[in-house]
Amino acid sequence: MLALIAAIPILLTIFMTVVLNVPAKKALPIAWLSIVIIGLFYWQMDVQHIVSYTVTGFLGSIDTLLIIFGAILLMNMLKEAGAMRRIEGMFNGITEDARIQLVIIGFAFSGFIEGAAGFGTPAAIAAPLLIGLGFPPMAAAISCLILNSTPVPFGAAGTPTNSAFACVNDVLPTLGISPDNWLLSLSFISALGMDLGAFIIIFLVVGITTQKFGKNHKFSDAVPVLPFCLLAAFSFSLFSLPLARFIGSEITSLAAAAITVFVLLGAAKTGFLMPKDVWRFESQQAKAAEKGGDKVDTSSHMSLLKAWTPYLLISLWLVLTRIPQIGLKPIVQSFSVSINGILGVENAVWSFKYVNNPGIAPFILVVLIGIMLYGLNGSQVKHMFVASGRQVYGAFIALLFGFALVYIYRYSNANAAGYESMLLAMAHGMADLAGENFFYVSPIIGSIGAFMFGSNTVSNIMFTPLQFETATILNLPQIAIVALQNQGGAIGNMICINNIVAVCATTGISGVEGKLIRTDAVPWFVYYIICIVVMTAVLSLGLIPAY
Repeated sequence: MLALIAAIPILLTIFMTVVLNVPAKKALPIAWLSIVIIGLFYWQMDVQHIVSYTVTGFLGSIDTLLIIFGAILLMNMLKEAGAMRRIEGMFNGITEDARIQLVIIGFAFSGFIEGAAGFGTPAAIAAPLLIGLGFPPMAAAISCLILNSTPVPFGAAGTPTNSAFACVNDVLPTLGISPDNWLLSLSFISALGMDLGAFIIIFLVVGITTQKFGKNHKFSDAVPVLPFCLLAAFSFSLFSLPLARFIGSEITSLAAAAITVFVLLGAAKTGFLMPKDVWRFESQQAKAAEKGGDKVDTSSHMSLLKAWTPYLLISLWLVLTRIPQIGLKPIVQSFSVSINGILGVENAVWSFKYVNNPGIAPFILVVLIGIMLYGLNGSQVKHMFVASGRQVYGAFIALLFGFALVYIYRYSNANAAGYESMLLAMAHGMADLAGENFFYVSPIIGSIGAFMFGSNTVSNIMFTPLQFETATILNLPQIAIVALQNQGGAIGNMICINNIVAVCATTGISGVEGKLIRTDAVPWFVYYIICIVVMTAVLSLGLIPAY
């Protein structure tokens, strides 16, 4: 009974977002209000503790919010300066084969944008670029949604993985676990399933595209580009896995995808692993693109080096400050502000390492450099800040109350009723309900979170504490279960209703959301199976560190 009552805020959120289509920025404040009522009148918490943990949650969201704002601001600065058009123009004229274009832009370039900005930006940039090259809008939408899964755990400088870690960071030392080592292991284990899945999912997307939108409607039309698909997955994994294991989550997708972009561009230009016959769409759009494909906006005389400079600076900063051997990491982390005993509650603690926050350094710092580098005027600067504020507003409200909700869940053991925390009550209920099958349920919970909230980050914030505690009760490796949560949220991106609505609006095909969900459901299930199989192998081979 306790577990069911404790789950009311989450069940209420699911009902509002899935059934009533209420956006997360409205649903989560209502969910927070429901947990406050339950805390006051059923768990018998006092007002001081509820207010204290709400404030602590608000403060805890600052880290993530700054990263989101900095990433979106950087993207808008590049658009305002024309640098993004120059980068997009780089892809024009590489090859006329739509299958190769799909792999380079839909996977590699989209993955780079995910690593740099995340939060819906990959589809918003990559899908229109594919349409400009002659792709049917539906094909562009489907492919970008599905392919924007592999790099997602490390999107926006590792925000989803770091958010999952932040939700259990204070518990780890009490278990004798080094937080830094645990985070590196979480990054690596999360990357394993996603990267190995890429070897299948990239080719699957090309096959879906040729079958549904090609002249012959044959999946087999994708076979000639299988070697190129494998090259893309191999290149990404070759760099992603060591980056995740030894440096951390911030640079994993950003650097691995950037390198993969140039590897694939080089392969396409030299004809390496390229199919013998060129495959094109037969639509009018494809014919128009074939006749006038050079109409992609390359009017800017900006050099490629200048266009890529902000990303090079970001990569350089993250490498220099995340590799322990360089010696800058402890210096960067030493700059912090903290508040102990917020509103007189001992467990209510907040610490903010502001120089170590990627939103401030390097994102906002690079934006300031970019304003001077590109010579942006006052109106351009104002426009990019205003546009960024509007884009982040919804996430701002959702994350504020999402973090507050999690803090009350975790620390609701401070009550006069003598109950354990709501989080533990739900974990016990989940353990009793799923039992040994929880291993298979874990990534589904992550996908449900992404489906509900439109974000792997918010899914991790909401469900990582529950997954961690349930794993503890069932004596399962907590890091494996949290990694499955992280992976589930990432693959849930392709069926997330918010992302689907956004990409439909971007590509001008609103009204086909149901068809997109049905199409993406098969790749989601394939990726789910891959994640389970890989994690089973990881456990069998003893690759989970002993803590």
